[in-house]
Amino acid sequence: MSTQAIPAKPTYREIKSALIAIIKAGILYKKPKDSKFMLCYKQRITNLHQVEEPENFVLETAQFILPNETKYQQILENYKTWYSRKPKLLSAINKLYRLYYELAKDYFLTDSQADDEVEDYLNS
Repeated sequence: MSTQAIPAKPTYREIKSALIAIIKAGILYKKPKDSKFMLCYKQRITNLHQVEEPENFVLETAQFILPNETKYQQILENYKTWYSRKPKLLSAINKLYRLYYELAKDYFLTDSQADDEVEDYLNS
């Protein structure tokens, strides 16, 4: 009898920690604190603090940011191109998006499911 533990989904605390790590890495690389990059990640933390149900919020955020596997791969490639010379920043970003991926992957639609939804939508 095998008793393999099922890995737990990332929590909002892990997401928050990853967001803070990105901001720290941005500061280490002297990214301006008023830059779009820094403000975006700061806003994500602010939003997380303001919601009543942070676990649902991070799940919805993950699903919005990563609607499918292709988008996840595209985001990783883009960040790799943009931040290849800033390894701490790239590592922090990769960790965040890996957490988002772990949350969102169970909700990715297959082409077949998308076809079914299109058909249902057009027939309604």
